[in-house]
Amino acid sequence: MDYKSVLLVIIGMFLGKTDALQNLELSLSYTNFELFLKTHYPVYHIEPDTFKGNGSLLIGGSRGLETTDGQTTTRILIIFVSSFTQLNRTHVVVVHRFEHCLKILNRENGNFQTLAGTCGYSGYTEKGVPSGQHFKPFGVQLDIRNPGKLIVTDTYNHALVSVDVQSGQLHTITKSGFKEPSSLQWANKQQVFVINYHSYISQVNWSNTGSVESHVVTGSPTIQGDAIGKMEQALFDTVAGVEKLRDNIYLVADSKNRKLKLLDMNQQVVGAVCVRGEKPCSVSSVLPREPTSLVEIEGKMYVAMHNNIYKLTGESFACKYVSLPSGEGRIQLRLTEPLPQSPVQHLGQVHVEQIAQSPYSTCTYHSTVEDFPVTRRLSFRAKFHLPCSLMTEHGFKFYVKAAFRQKKKIIQELCGKDCTLPLNLEPQSNCENDTLTVYWLTSRIHLADMEEPPEGMKKVTEQINQSSLMTSLGSHDSSYSFDTDSAQTNTSRDMVEVALFSTCTDPSQSYDSNTDSCS
Repeated sequence: MDYKSVLLVIIGMFLGKTDALQNLELSLSYTNFELFLKTHYPVYHIEPDTFKGNGSLLIGGSRGLETTDGQTTTRILIIFVSSFTQLNRTHVVVVHRFEHCLKILNRENGNFQTLAGTCGYSGYTEKGVPSGQHFKPFGVQLDIRNPGKLIVTDTYNHALVSVDVQSGQLHTITKSGFKEPSSLQWANKQQVFVINYHSYISQVNWSNTGSVESHVVTGSPTIQGDAIGKMEQALFDTVAGVEKLRDNIYLVADSKNRKLKLLDMNQQVVGAVCVRGEKPCSVSSVLPREPTSLVEIEGKMYVAMHNNIYKLTGESFACKYVSLPSGEGRIQLRLTEPLPQSPVQHLGQVHVEQIAQSPYSTCTYHSTVEDFPVTRRLSFRAKFHLPCSLMTEHGFKFYVKAAFRQKKKIIQELCGKDCTLPLNLEPQSNCENDTLTVYWLTSRIHLADMEEPPEGMKKVTEQINQSSLMTSLGSHDSSYSFDTDSAQTNTSRDMVEVALFSTCTDPSQSYDSNTDSCS
């Protein structure tokens, strides 16, 4: 689907159901992916060059500061540059990370001097030059609330620091909720994104009274991984940069996963980004190298990947899927580009009849949606040696269910933010040939045509399988005797594995696993 902005409004009623729009996720595709520049050294930060203009890039990396138009590259400084910001057309502030200070360069006369911190000495002192101290600062941005100041991530002091451009005076903005902050990006005049300890993104908010608070937006302070979906479930491995695409929509460089991801603050989701025109774009493309910085210039996205800079063009947003209830109703879509032939994909079969279309404005549709009869729920499955005859004993079943609930708590603790095991969903089990199979159900529901569980849960299952409490059923009345209740292992020697638990969408029907149908 090739449209850049979508607003879905459900008008009318769907058989009395008011929760008409269940899920909306965006993905982003680029149709053109080409090499812009080979730098021959690691690049850490890129920006449009305001001094040269004409679409040139200013590049900071392990060998210094350079400017390029893609054809000709000119060296400006020879120092390690983790980040920089341009105060105005002529002055650039450079983070001299391993010297623990900031320096300022006048590009007209070449004057290069210390702006903040004490070069060569680490510490944490809120003073001006030459007594102020940083500890391996990383990122820097002009304070758009106060152009006379800079905002700096003081990495190993775990702080966000304000620097006065004239005096170099350091002042702590906040140290709350940070762990080794690195890059930063303004969201708006009152909010800035801060990348922490590589794996999660915080948002710092300034109130009208000047008070500051911060909270985690997405990613995990404790788990590195690779997952998209709801912001609280998304995982990253070494976030290197964030670039604003539209209001509340950002591109994220997930470096060690070698991917770009889409951060949608409106829908509170993290989506996929494809760079080779893949359709549908359900999983982010794997890039040639780790992305380290990114910037958009006149509709072109430039992405630094180790010692190369690539240019991405042909951007198009797309809805991943929309879930609608059964019934009939009218769907109104507001588009900035003509409507594609298949505007919606969902957890059911849909029949859509176009009533009217006005390109670049409003399109009205009449739809009939039939839910899939079978629902697939992501679950954790384990099998235990146990005489099935015991499962007919009321007293024994009581103790077995207690054991199920105990292990559910263990799985939830180990799973953390990667999955949710709702309190109202009891573990499901069946016993055949003296093998008790147990399913612990999560909140994640998948399309009915999915036959295999999704990837991305490997780290979680490894943690669960390392727990000694999963080696046996482990909770039963001593009045019942049997040889063992130990857990069985699969071909990978795992006791617990990820599985799809199939049920009927209509609770009055029964599921037949042999025919994969409900009746």
